[in-house]
Amino acid sequence: MNLQSIIITNCIGAAMLVILLISSYLVRQRHQLSDKLFTYMIILTGASCLVEMWTFIIDGASFHGAKAAVLYGNTFLYLSNPTVAFLWCLYVDLRFYGDERRIKKYYELIAIPTLVSYFLVLLNIRTGWLFTVDKNNVYARQPAGYLMYLTPLLYLGYSVFLKYRYNRRYGKTHFFPIWMFLVPVLIGITMQMLVYGISLAWMSVALGLVGIYMSLQNELSYIDPLTKLYNRNYLDHMMKNLDRHSGSAGGLMIDIDYFKTINDRYGHSVGDNALVDAARLIRRAVPESAVTVRFAGDEFIVILDSDSLSGLDDTERSIREELEQFNSRKTRLYELSFSIGKSVFRSGIDTDRFLNAMDEDMYNEKREKHCRSTV
Repeated sequence: MNLQSIIITNCIGAAMLVILLISSYLVRQRHQLSDKLFTYMIILTGASCLVEMWTFIIDGASFHGAKAAVLYGNTFLYLSNPTVAFLWCLYVDLRFYGDERRIKKYYELIAIPTLVSYFLVLLNIRTGWLFTVDKNNVYARQPAGYLMYLTPLLYLGYSVFLKYRYNRRYGKTHFFPIWMFLVPVLIGITMQMLVYGISLAWMSVALGLVGIYMSLQNELSYIDPLTKLYNRNYLDHMMKNLDRHSGSAGGLMIDIDYFKTINDRYGHSVGDNALVDAARLIRRAVPESAVTVRFAGDEFIVILDSDSLSGLDDTERSIREELEQFNSRKTRLYELSFSIGKSVFRSGIDTDRFLNAMDEDMYNEKREKHCRSTV
């Protein structure tokens, strides 16, 4: 890759990230830690694109301070590699679990490879064991320099582990495809590791961040921010598709009993925790192919790809078993109780009729419970 190509590649990467930084302004106003981490990755990757371009331009140049510029420019790039990968792991964890307490609990340990990488890179300034800058101010990567690819690859692998562990516990997520980030990054890292003198790694990271941001826009449209379930917009979209293609489905409507009591007794933050707990146990209990929606307030809807009543009964039984296990653990101030209604959607049935049938069936159970509690 010649110098002109390197300049063009890194300028395109930096320009994409500037546009991304501007367009993500509204997302940053949520002031969530995950959004801050995403912004840090954008800024650090953009800076790395520009610094890498600069180091290629001045490589072998002769001016006062050229050697220091080449040395410290490449040192910055070596430090940026594990930093961006570590931020990616934090970001993935928060996007899946949304729990900052997990970060504080686990990530001092996870940060160890980054800290070791920092030590080795800073040690290189004296030893030159990772890369050298000779008397002509020419950069040369040493064989040991390949070891510095291990930390980013370790973190990328750990993010895949986080995804599959989350999927096993809570089901698949449709609007956070981490492969949109990982695939271009892995291609870029592999190419730069195998072919000396090319500049693709930071451009590939920029491309991956753009891909993740595109998925984030879908999430903002179709995902409930609290429970991470689909929202009513997605349910409307799905039901229109079913109706358009004369499809069939089964549905469960689930309402949390006495939810107002939880809010009144323990406060709304605990009520939010109850909603998150309910969403997680429902998602664990239903088939992987099911679509789980936060319909309104403390109501959830599960859409199954089977319209058989026996399939609905099996799923309801699974939800109640998961609910019983949750309550038996007694890890919360509250216990959860569900009222559940069922309905079947087939070609020719109006969507409102389908939803109203679930709603009526669910309220029959709720009325019985309230009658018993009054007695």
